Amino acid sequence: MLNLWAQDNKYDSYFALGLKQGANYSSVDFTPTVKISPHLGYHGGIVFKYQNERFFALLLELNYTQKGWTEDLDTINNSYSRTLNYLEFPLITHIVFGKRNLKYYINLGTSFSYLLSENEKLEVNNESFRQEYYEKEVENLFDYSLLGEAGVLFNSKIGDFHLGARYQLTFTDLFNTGETITYTTSRNTIWNFSLSYFFLDNK
Repeated sequence: MLNLWAQDNKYDSYFALGLKQGANYSSVDFTPTVKISPHLGYHGGIVFKYQNERFFALLLELNYTQKGWTEDLDTINNSYSRTLNYLEFPLITHIVFGKRNLKYYINLGTSFSYLLSENEKLEVNNESFRQEYYEKEVENLFDYSLLGEAGVLFNSKIGDFHLGARYQLTFTDLFNTGETITYTTSRNTIWNFSLSYFFLDNK
């Protein structure tokens, strides 16, 4: 009886490769606070999945992702936004719930990013509201964050689909701090919505 139970619960490990496409709604957490509107950006890349337990897997991603912020200046005759283009490498623990084709999942992990380029758009008609980071390049090119994601997973005959919503909280500042610097924090925060399709696996 014990041997039969062990065979029924045996899980064959496998790996899969997929593509990911989505969008970011990002902002930057400044201290003192800056009034900011959501900033829309692209998010996409490739995903590697390795699973050797029924409810747990490891995900490795390599993404091109756009973060940034747009200032809310409705009552002022100025406008400002900045887009930050990163190469991102998340390391994720993938936790799955359910046994049928439609399942639920939670992802927990960390992410390391490197700033490739940035694009700043500004119009300053009132100099009294000019911020000190206007026309100043980002000083910290590396970005480290924690992430959490929840979503649904569908197993089909043509591959697996993951649809999820992710939140990332960064622990590195965009700009250096010092005695003459007004802002003591300047950190990316991101909501990400994406669809991943795993089309190559060895099941």
